[in-house]
Amino acid sequence: SGCGQSLFDSRGDTDGGSGGEGGGGDGPVANMCPAGCIGDAAGDFDGSPAGSTGRWRYLDDTRSRAWTAMTATGNVFTGAASNKITTCAEQSTAGSCGRLPGALLVSSSGAMAVADPALEFTVTADQVIQLTLQVHVPDGAVAQIVRVYRNSREDVLATTTAMAGVTLERMIPIDALAGDRLLVAIAPGASGAADVALHLYVSETGAVFPSNCQLALSFSAVSAANANAIEDRCGSGDATFRNFTADTNIPPQLVAGPFPEHGLSAEMPGADLYYLGLGTVPRVGDTTTQMWVRHDAFVDGNGAWVFSDEDLDAGGGLAIGIYNNGGVRTLEAVTCTNPGPLMFARTLAPWPASGGWHFVRVSHTNGIVSLCLDGQRVGSFPAPAGSLRTTYAPRYGRNSFGLPSGAWFDGGLDDIRLFNTALPCD
Repeated sequence: SGCGQSLFDSRGDTDGGSGGEGGGGDGPVANMCPAGCIGDAAGDFDGSPAGSTGRWRYLDDTRSRAWTAMTATGNVFTGAASNKITTCAEQSTAGSCGRLPGALLVSSSGAMAVADPALEFTVTADQVIQLTLQVHVPDGAVAQIVRVYRNSREDVLATTTAMAGVTLERMIPIDALAGDRLLVAIAPGASGAADVALHLYVSETGAVFPSNCQLALSFSAVSAANANAIEDRCGSGDATFRNFTADTNIPPQLVAGPFPEHGLSAEMPGADLYYLGLGTVPRVGDTTTQMWVRHDAFVDGNGAWVFSDEDLDAGGGLAIGIYNNGGVRTLEAVTCTNPGPLMFARTLAPWPASGGWHFVRVSHTNGIVSLCLDGQRVGSFPAPAGSLRTTYAPRYGRNSFGLPSGAWFDGGLDDIRLFNTALPCD
């Protein structure tokens, strides 16, 4: 799968015909929440700001990590321009309701509008869930881009296009953490569309958590078991905050994160201070490493290691850094391809001059390592499957080998997650 297609897509578009997996005649696609249902966007819709279960929001997504609640009038939510969310029960004559009975109806304003209409569901426990998404754009309308993402649109789970007159269906399994916000936005690339029918179901799969999450550091609070550590909620090993020169563990410094809904983040003051993971993360196949990064300044040199479990002893691992490349801050993803003589494979991309928070994802699948920045693929290099394996525990804010003099990280880190699946760039 390419960076523009979700690797979680397990079913294709369905048009009601007899040949597709979601087909079965000319009737409507089935519209029932699967077993283990914990959220039914249309079934839970009652005109209140959080739905009947208190876990939904109906939003204008401004595309800049900011969301505004739509205004409720009866059973209709209205937002910017012609953005609107209501139900087929309210507008039963809408053409798309014949294909997805009982669905929500979402109207979008277009790419030039200030916001896209979005649904949000909040997860309340660490669990393996499945999103089942069905979208039908009315005949004669312009195709609509559908974005499925976690917490903000940079952390993309799937991006696809719903064509007019064709029912789109997707099933997306997710290892979700308590507090994760799962969002679906109708984000047109051109003109908007009125009365797009949409079903969104959230269900427990029954799988033991974690399923594909290997590491998750949310920095929402220090570990209950260790006042000097951040808990790894997926079990590979907590991260301890350390003073390198003093060789001591110290309490983490937590400050506001990339956006208010995301809570706290790790403040990384620079020289001598870093986080040390307490266990290695196996990488034997497809893999994703991702995090929010805020780089403030270079410390005593021209480089800053953000993350590293790079393995110079056995080869493999991954390092993510920012360095001064002729006066231009440059993002780098690199792995050791040969421990003797030392050889490396890497890709580079400009780091945004605007500063602030940015989302970095490194995904490895089909023999290619892709570097993603703020939801866009910005670089890649070839690497055989399993070649990012490592014998090193992760370091956050320094490298995993030798003295880190001149490469301390001054800035902020948040929501560091590793998966044994490859997530898309955009």
